[in-house]
Amino acid sequence: VDAMETAGESDAEKRVAPNTTSWGVPYAYFAIGDSTGCSADHFKNMRLVFNLAFCGNVAGNRFIGDCPDEAEDFMVKHDPIRSCNAYIKSEPKELEEAYWKIKGVYVYEREMEDVKPSTSEDAQ
Repeated sequence: VDAMETAGESDAEKRVAPNTTSWGVPYAYFAIGDSTGCSADHFKNMRLVFNLAFCGNVAGNRFIGDCPDEAEDFMVKHDPIRSCNAYIKSEPKELEEAYWKIKGVYVYEREMEDVKPSTSEDAQ
């Protein structure tokens, strides 16, 4: 599972079957499958949820850096999540137009290169 930024994506990346080798390094990578400690068997009959969690661990921790003016006005003990929550509670009108616009959800698999284990003969 990769998490990548898509803002400013190129025309090639907007295709349904893009060349994933041209993509940069993902923000996150979670190895799933045999010998990873995370069996793929856990991932079946699941739902995909798009959550507008404005002040959770990911979004809230970015509040001070991404919204410095608002963070200055609503700072709570230098805690970005509490500051974000204070802003959200005091400015509900700011969220009236908060929504996801989703063109589609696509699943891509990276082709991994086969790495041959070295042998003692290779070292000679």
